Amino acid sequence: MRALLLLISTSLLASQSAAAEWPAAAAEWPAKVQPAKGTQVDGLIAQPWYRPHHLLGQFAGGQGMVAAGVGYTTLRGRLDVDLLAGYVPKKYSITPMGIFTAKATYSPWTLPLGQSRWEARPLSVGAWVNYTASRGLNPTQGEQYPKGYYWWPAKVRGGGFVGGRVGYQLPARGNGRPRVLSAYYELGSNDLYLVSMWTNVGALSVRDVLTLGFGVKLDL
Repeated sequence: MRALLLLISTSLLASQSAAAEWPAAAAEWPAKVQPAKGTQVDGLIAQPWYRPHHLLGQFAGGQGMVAAGVGYTTLRGRLDVDLLAGYVPKKYSITPMGIFTAKATYSPWTLPLGQSRWEARPLSVGAWVNYTASRGLNPTQGEQYPKGYYWWPAKVRGGGFVGGRVGYQLPARGNGRPRVLSAYYELGSNDLYLVSMWTNVGALSVRDVLTLGFGVKLDL
């Protein structure tokens, strides 16, 4: 019985000693610190979510004769999400058109070109949707046609593309974020073109429904 009481007393004393030492030990543990804006974490630069990662300008490609916009990069540089505003002058259309596009581009591989600052992304795939703002476009396609004769909306288009990119690595800014100046191309089509080819077999070729665009992208 005495041995049991001695064992219980020893256990209680050990517990009290450990509890006394706990605050001191906990105080020595490093606190979890959130990264400050503009600091580097795991190779990425922390910055405000609303600040664009890059600027871009584009010629043709179903997004306006000329277009410009901003974009954001995620998935460790593989995915770009862009917003562009484009314009088609009346000289090249039935009416002047402003085209606003949201686009996503996925590029799985980046290949360095030798020991230089040049790099290539041999394959990119993407999709876009845009809205055309123009007073000259009739959303109902005209009252002389029966309802449902034209099934597609006049001002909204969606499409996809494949492409590639070649870039040159610029000196990094003070925050250490890598910067690349790139030139790219996009070969694609849209929903209206593809359905028109499908429903008019022999009247339209693949070449007739393809769009080709070129652009430049500058990392900020």
